[in-house]
Amino acid sequence: MKKTRVRYATQSSFKQQEVKQIILSTKFYNRFGAEVNANDHFKVMFPKVSTNEPLERNLEAMVRHKAISAYQRILEPCIVEHAGLILESYSEKSYPGGLTQPMWDALGAEGFLSSVTWAGEKVTARAVVGYCDGMNVNTFVGETTGKFSQTPRGAREFYWDTVFIPDTGDGRTYAEISAEEGGLIEKVKLSQSRKAMVKCLEFMLGQDPIMFPR
Repeated sequence: MKKTRVRYATQSSFKQQEVKQIILSTKFYNRFGAEVNANDHFKVMFPKVSTNEPLERNLEAMVRHKAISAYQRILEPCIVEHAGLILESYSEKSYPGGLTQPMWDALGAEGFLSSVTWAGEKVTARAVVGYCDGMNVNTFVGETTGKFSQTPRGAREFYWDTVFIPDTGDGRTYAEISAEEGGLIEKVKLSQSRKAMVKCLEFMLGQDPIMFPR
């Protein structure tokens, strides 16, 4: 079976690991009720390309810009993603949202916690995946609710994974979960990125005339 190439524009080794795991572990049911393994139909590739990321709280707006810039550089259908944290007290303003990463880069883990936890410990991790085919940009949102840890915890320091505790977990941060043997699989199952990516893959399967004859 010929696989569809998924060009995922990221230079993060952490993100590449997680995307590969998503492809390996995801199953779908097609319109005929047959089970479909994502790995049987998609081959993920990571082109070395830089993207434009305007600073906005609105993650979907950021991702649309990012997807278009990626496509302009590789001239092939491609996927991008951006994720951020949304404080429960500021959910209507999507804060900090797309500003999460520059805040984290500037302040570090301890400084970031000091700058946001005054608003309360409850937080939502939101990921937006964008797929650009050269004509349109489609966005897909995934969310995982959780809370902040009091201090950074965990050896796998993938941005704010060291301070985010998912509600559906057992009290460990993402970083603590993924650092253990087999933990990356567990973390991916909980993650907002997987939820968004699965929606994107479902969309791509729906565009395939071989998978879904019309």
